[in-house]
Amino acid sequence: MSVPNSIRRAAVVLTATSALGLIVAPNAHANWSSYIASWGQGEESRRWADESYSQLQFTGCTVEHGSNNVTVAYYRDVPLSTDPKEDSKTFTACFGSGTSNGEWTGLASGDWYFRAESIGGGGLLNVTTVSVDTTQAD
Repeated sequence: MSVPNSIRRAAVVLTATSALGLIVAPNAHANWSSYIASWGQGEESRRWADESYSQLQFTGCTVEHGSNNVTVAYYRDVPLSTDPKEDSKTFTACFGSGTSNGEWTGLASGDWYFRAESIGGGGLLNVTTVSVDTTQAD
């Protein structure tokens, strides 16, 4: 028994539409919090939409098999192109009982993420609380 052409076309359109929805799914917007467990050098955060300002905070940092510092860089996510790097910041205050804070201003509108550029002595990074705040007013 053959399937009519109209049903086949409808199935193809439905499948293509569903796939497109997954491809263009929106990134997380604005402020968020999470944690980091056993990150190595080069690991990347999730993406979020931003317009001009971001503040990144790490609280409760430890490095397995390394020294107490981590350098993170902000990148703009540019589809089908090399992601431009904005700037790097080295965090040390989050080791022990403090919080490390990095601020980036004048960011281009778009999707952003941070990446572990280096982790003290090549160890693995753990952070109890990671926060991204895109509201400069606070």
